[in-house]
Amino acid sequence: MAEKVNLSIKRGDTVVVIAGKDKGKKGKVLRVNPEDMTCIVDGVNMIIKHKKARSAQQKSAREKRPGNIHISNVQILCKCGKATRVNHKFVGDKKVRICKKCDEVLDKKFTKDKGKDKAKEVDPETDKKDEAAAAVKKTLQRREVKSTVDSKVKKPDAAKSSVSMPRKIGGGA
Repeated sequence: MAEKVNLSIKRGDTVVVIAGKDKGKKGKVLRVNPEDMTCIVDGVNMIIKHKKARSAQQKSAREKRPGNIHISNVQILCKCGKATRVNHKFVGDKKVRICKKCDEVLDKKFTKDKGKDKAKEVDPETDKKDEAAAAVKKTLQRREVKSTVDSKVKKPDAAKSSVSMPRKIGGGA
C-alpha cells in the first residue's frame, strides 16, 4: 500500500506548466491525485476521447478533455504574478502555504477566514443578526423522518384488486 503524500498543490489553485509540450500555459487545477502524483489542469495537456454512438439516435463524437500532468511539471502562480515553490508556515494554530518569493499566503480559505474575524471585531450587531438568520435557516432545512413502519409499501389485497387471474380454458382430466 502506498504512503499518503502531502502535496503542495490543491484543487482550485492557479498553476503554470514548467515542463512538457504545454510549457508556459496557465490554468486552474480541476483534480489532484496523490496516489499517482498527478493533477488535471483546465486547458492543459488536452487529449481526444472518441465516443461511439450506442444507438441510432446518438451521434459519435470526439471529446477534447484535459489529461493528467505530473505534479513536478507545474508550479503555483502567486499573487505577485510569478510561478513559485511553496513553503509551509504556522499562522496562529493553522498550517498555511506561503509563496517562497514574496511570503504571501496562498491558501484561499485562510484569507477568507481572516477577513471574517476582522468583520466580527468591527460590528458585533450585524453578527447577532447573521446568527439569528442562520438559526432560522437551519430550522427550515430540517425534515422530519417518518417511522419505517409508515414508509413500507403495502401490497393490495387480492379481493380488492381489479386484475383477475386468467382462467383455464378447456376441460382437463
